[in-house]
Amino acid sequence: MQLKRFASVLLTLFNFSRGCLHDHVRTPHLRDVEDALSKRDVPALVKTAITNVRVFNGYTIGKPQTVIIDGGYITDCDEGIEKTIDGGNRILIPGLIDAHTHVVTVEGLENMTSYGVTTIFNMACSDIDLCKSLRSNPGLTSLFTTMLSALTPSGGNSNLNPVAPEQLLYPNTDPRSLVDYSFGNGSDYFKVVGAPDGPTQNQFNGIVNYTHSLGHFAVAHAPSVSAFTRAVSSGIDVVQHIPDDGVLCSSVVGSMKEYNLASTPTIEIFRRAYTIQPEILQFLRGNNSANATYQNVLSNVRHLHKAGVPILAGTDAVGSTLPVIYFPFGDSLHQELLNLVGIGMTPAEALRAATIVPATVHKLNDRGAIRPGLRADLVLLNSDPLVNISNTRDIAKVWVGGIEYANVAKPSGEA
Repeated sequence: MQLKRFASVLLTLFNFSRGCLHDHVRTPHLRDVEDALSKRDVPALVKTAITNVRVFNGYTIGKPQTVIIDGGYITDCDEGIEKTIDGGNRILIPGLIDAHTHVVTVEGLENMTSYGVTTIFNMACSDIDLCKSLRSNPGLTSLFTTMLSALTPSGGNSNLNPVAPEQLLYPNTDPRSLVDYSFGNGSDYFKVVGAPDGPTQNQFNGIVNYTHSLGHFAVAHAPSVSAFTRAVSSGIDVVQHIPDDGVLCSSVVGSMKEYNLASTPTIEIFRRAYTIQPEILQFLRGNNSANATYQNVLSNVRHLHKAGVPILAGTDAVGSTLPVIYFPFGDSLHQELLNLVGIGMTPAEALRAATIVPATVHKLNDRGAIRPGLRADLVLLNSDPLVNISNTRDIAKVWVGGIEYANVAKPSGEA
C-alpha cells in the first residue's frame, strides 16, 4: 500500500512538470526572508592580514605569502592592519561559484556560504522582491538571478511558475517585451527554457540578438539533444544542463568552441537521478526515458571538455523540496567538482570551472581569483585540492566580501 501511494504521489507531481526541480520549491514569504535577514549578526569589516598561506593562482599553488583584506577587497597595502590570522601553511582558494542553482531562503544562502560557495547564479525567480532581498547581503553568498524566463504555455516549467498569461511565449509572440520586462525588473541575465514544444528557432535567435543589443547575455535550459542544438544555433551565451537522451553532434560541439559559447552541464543532478535518487529521474524524464542514460551525460561533457568548450560548475540544487527529494546546497558543488575530474578535468581545471571561468563568462570582473583589487571572497583549506579535489570540502575558514563566516561546514564524518 505504501509503495502504491508513493508511486501515486510521484505520478501526480510528474503530471505538473518535467522541468528543473525548482518548479516544486515552496517559495517563502518575503516577510519571512526579511525577518531572517534582520536577525543576522554581521561582523564589522576589519583590515586583516592572512599570513603564511599558499595561494591557488588558477593553475598551481604557490609558496607561503600574506593576503591582506581591506574594506571587503584584497589589497597589497600593509598599513593599518587591525587583525592578523596565521594561515598555518594552509591553502587559500577563491570563493567558489555555483553557476546553476535555486536558492529562495536565507537558510539556503547560509548553507552555500558554509561550504565556501560565495557566489551563485539562480536560474529562476517567481518572486521579484524576494529575490532582490536575497541578492546582496554582507557576509553571505552573493546571488545573481534571472527575473523572468521565456516559457511556453504547455512547457513543463510553466505549470508551477506563477507567470501571467501575457508573459508566456506563444508561437507569434515578439519575445522582446519579455526581455524588456525581465531586465526592467532587475535581471542579471535572461533565460530561455528550451523544450520540444518550446520557443521556435526564430524566437531563440531573436531573444539572443535582442539581449545582446542591450549589452546583456542569455542562458538556455536545454537538457535534450534537440533543445541543446537549437540553443547553440541561436548563439546563446551559456547552455544549462547536458543531454542525457543522446550524444551531441560534433558540429554542435564545434560551433560552441568556434563562437566561445559556454556550458553548465550540472552533472550532479543526473548523477543523483541515475545512481541514488531515482525520484529525480522521474521528475526529469517521466516515461520518456527510453534513450536516456547517464553514460550519455558523461560522454557529452567529455566531448565538450576535449573540444575546449568553457565549462562552468553548477548543480541545479534546490535544497529541501519534497519529502522524497533532498538536493543539498553547497556540498553538491563540491561533488560537482569530483564529477568534473571524473570526466577528465584536472583538479586545477575543475577549480577554475568553479571560480574564474564562471566569473569571466558572467562578466563579473571583481571576483574569481585572488589578487589586489578583487573581492575578498576566500576559502582557506586544510588540505591540497590539487592532490585530491575532494579536499575542497576540508574547509578551515570562509570570507565573503572580507567578512569571515563563523559556521563553516565540517568535512564528512566530523560531528
